[in-house]
Amino acid sequence: MQVTKICSNLELGNGSIFMQKKVHRVWYQNKGIGYMLISSLCFALMSALAKSMSDRFGSVELVFFRSAVGLPFLLTSLVRRPAIQKGGKLYFIILRGLLGAFTLYCLFYTLEHLGLSLTNTYGQAFPLFIAIFSFFLIPNERLSGKQVLFLLVGFSGILLIFQPEATGQWFNHATGIIYAMGTALGYLAIKEAQKYYDSRWVVVSFMGAGLIASTISLCLGTFGEMPNSFFTGQWVMPTPFEWLKALVMGLLALGVQYFTTQALLNEKTSIVGAVGNSAVVFSIAIEIALGNGLPSLLVCLGMGLVVWGSYQVSRK
Repeated sequence: MQVTKICSNLELGNGSIFMQKKVHRVWYQNKGIGYMLISSLCFALMSALAKSMSDRFGSVELVFFRSAVGLPFLLTSLVRRPAIQKGGKLYFIILRGLLGAFTLYCLFYTLEHLGLSLTNTYGQAFPLFIAIFSFFLIPNERLSGKQVLFLLVGFSGILLIFQPEATGQWFNHATGIIYAMGTALGYLAIKEAQKYYDSRWVVVSFMGAGLIASTISLCLGTFGEMPNSFFTGQWVMPTPFEWLKALVMGLLALGVQYFTTQALLNEKTSIVGAVGNSAVVFSIAIEIALGNGLPSLLVCLGMGLVVWGSYQVSRK
């Protein structure tokens, strides 16, 4: 009887080891996809947290929280492990910082006034604008007939989202589109900046610019008694629990940066871009869990066209 138990335990142990090896092998073969799924989940959770905090805090103060939390971690990393880089192209870093700060303003303003899924769908439209900006700004860059077709598909999706939902909210939706455009220009700036600078300095540039810009905006709003708007905000002192939420939001934003970088190191860019669209799915799931329900049928169709068109354009 005891021998049977021992044999049974050995079989269970061997089975457990086999499963662990199998899981490890599957993860190793698909870790780029896994990292991007984690990044998308972090982004959706960060967006949900920011949306919940927008009931008390203006979008400018949320930009301040997001930048202030991440910056010390990155600067500490640069002190502990100094960057090895060429340098000499400071204007790329400055451009990335300005574009990044402006994009953060657009992101949090859109989150404050629109739902998670709509904001993240606009964000995932950036490959459409990368294709267009590359065509006009980069020498010898061409658009194939297939890319033009899927550009039209993607922009048709944007129109479906914008048209039924934008009644009285055209500025909010326009900000969402500008958010996608800013993200696209930011990616192009990153592509050039990373040839000369450590990727951490690239991230520091837009976090630093976001911190400086939001501090100025908060000072203008608070001491100049200006209302909360896209460019100005009045400081609201957080409670201890709200400070904790701001910390978690900043850490989730760092997670987005880290896991996206790991995904790009382990998988093709086109696949990473496709998996990145899962942020929209996570956002819809979170909205349903919070009791907000699904968007209208036309908007859902538009979201699908944006995601599909963006993915196909990025594949080239």
